[in-house]
Amino acid sequence: MIRAREQQAISRCRKQVRALQSEREALEANLLSREPLVEGSLVTIRKVCGKAGCRCATSKRMRHGPFLSLSILRRGQTRRIHLPKPWEEQVRAGVEKARRYRKAHQQWRDLERRMGVLWKQVERYRKHVPYEPKQKGR
Repeated sequence: MIRAREQQAISRCRKQVRALQSEREALEANLLSREPLVEGSLVTIRKVCGKAGCRCATSKRMRHGPFLSLSILRRGQTRRIHLPKPWEEQVRAGVEKARRYRKAHQQWRDLERRMGVLWKQVERYRKHVPYEPKQKGR
């Protein structure tokens, strides 16, 4: 028969698992949304034009810009893509959604890890309990 202390421990683990499952379901709904994601990060750049008499050649503060570009990593190299003005808000929103997605995915993985630990605890408590069949008619 299961001792009272072990029964309480199993019950406590089950409650924690249920709480984690509801939290995981909320995260999964967020992760499975159909929002467009943009990988990379936004970078503002100030450029030197190359003209000999231009003010940008003498001072960093006087460079042309700021221009917004998207910095991405492809095949081990960083690439920058210039963003036209009409695209800026849409790309900015996509980059922010991708950041939130990565954060939610990390939280989901942490929940899965915690649930795995809890299930192992339940398994350990159940293995140490000897099986005793129910007695009939008493």
